[in-house]
Amino acid sequence: MKPEQVMRKRAFLVPIPNEHPGVKKLTGDNLSLAGFDGLQFQKRSQADFLREWYPSSHNIKSLIYYPNQINVSSAAGYQAKVHTRIAVAYQQRIKTKRKTSLMGNNIGMRLISNRNKQAGEDALAMIREGWEETNMEIGVDKCLDSDFITGDCAIYVYMSEGEVGWRTFSYADGDVLYPHYNRITGELEVFGRKYHQEDEEGNDVEYLDVIDTQNFVTYRFDQSKNPDGDWIQVESPKPHNFKGICPVAYHRRNEGPVWSASQSLIENYEMGISQFSENNLSYGLRILYTLGADFEVISRPDGTPARIDSSDASAKVGFLENADGADGAFTKQLEVLDKNIMRCSFAVETPELKSGADTSSLAVKMMFADSYIKAIEDSQDYQLFLDRVMKLFKYAYGICAKITDKIEKVKVKPYFDPFIFMSETEVVNALVQLVAAGVLSRQTATEIAYNSGYGTASEWDRILQEAHDEFVAGQEAQTQTKNNPVNSSRTSK
Repeated sequence: MKPEQVMRKRAFLVPIPNEHPGVKKLTGDNLSLAGFDGLQFQKRSQADFLREWYPSSHNIKSLIYYPNQINVSSAAGYQAKVHTRIAVAYQQRIKTKRKTSLMGNNIGMRLISNRNKQAGEDALAMIREGWEETNMEIGVDKCLDSDFITGDCAIYVYMSEGEVGWRTFSYADGDVLYPHYNRITGELEVFGRKYHQEDEEGNDVEYLDVIDTQNFVTYRFDQSKNPDGDWIQVESPKPHNFKGICPVAYHRRNEGPVWSASQSLIENYEMGISQFSENNLSYGLRILYTLGADFEVISRPDGTPARIDSSDASAKVGFLENADGADGAFTKQLEVLDKNIMRCSFAVETPELKSGADTSSLAVKMMFADSYIKAIEDSQDYQLFLDRVMKLFKYAYGICAKITDKIEKVKVKPYFDPFIFMSETEVVNALVQLVAAGVLSRQTATEIAYNSGYGTASEWDRILQEAHDEFVAGQEAQTQTKNNPVNSSRTSK
């Protein structure tokens, strides 16, 4: 594909209300379409998502969205009263809660087929060790971090000097991603990444990396000979050594960041709390008033009145009191907005527990049910992405570690294990009881414990080795007893 063909990407679109509710524009071409309703969309960019992510660029900071008050007087002319503007980082709270709910536990791995049990277990242990050694879980975490904020992400797996490596690409890091799929199979065939980088002379140069099923090639944008510019190939294509597969895993959230459903509520909250602060600035402190004439004010060093005297017998001095209920109305509005912001994004605020409270795991699950349910849904949405990451890693690790013959035919299923707050003691006790009751194998219990942060990737092999060593030691002790019955009898006495 030519660079111009690679740099094509579907825009992020958000449906907007119909300008004429109840009226549908029909023509002769679509009269036969039942329930036809032409949707209208608003285009959103990934730059918009980043502006929502950083509180410093929220709409409340804009003079167009929330203009200052302009006062006009004959003496001073035009004067602007600068409003109080408060931006709240709800987006960052929502992203952190949603991502932790999905990736709070280790990424799980299980064998799909178990025809050769021991060979499969050995291969799974090798894959887990390689996964940890190359920090693949951090790569997946960085991808989800980008996807939750900017709407898409990609991870590139490569082989270099006998080692497996990876890189993540994100719009937040200055990368514009261009995936291209096979129209029939839906398989990623070509991936483009456009970015800017300084050359040796300090000039800003625009590059385009293109990765297909065979090669990796880089283009540079050049305007030296053509006013409109042209893309020139920097060097000859380099084989990436992944046979027939593009070594990139890409994911896109068509609805945008994880807080998209709450964005309008967040803007309303920031407007409300800014107006509330403006109201407190004007009326929070009591206002002194005087009625009468001939007042003499004795002030403190800071300018506040210490004493007020007047020769007018009818003079009166007092403070204006706030209107009853104004603060309460603001507070109620902000509480309702705060609650629904988190609800719409399925991010549960941490409940307040009294000191010394003993809360069961079932009660905790109910408190965080919304986050847990959404994490289960997210785990299904990212399953194909995770499967592709595992496929690329397994292929590269098999070649680099020279164990392809051992892990190539082993089918491993990676999965997200949604996180929820639970007592660690209760989890361990539950595993012990299930194993003791005979309804859960010790091997499965070992895998569950590993996903919860206990043990190592080869913990089951260690358990088998310890049992083997104990058996051998016992056999040697029995053999020694038979060969030396006198010494053993004296020892027993």
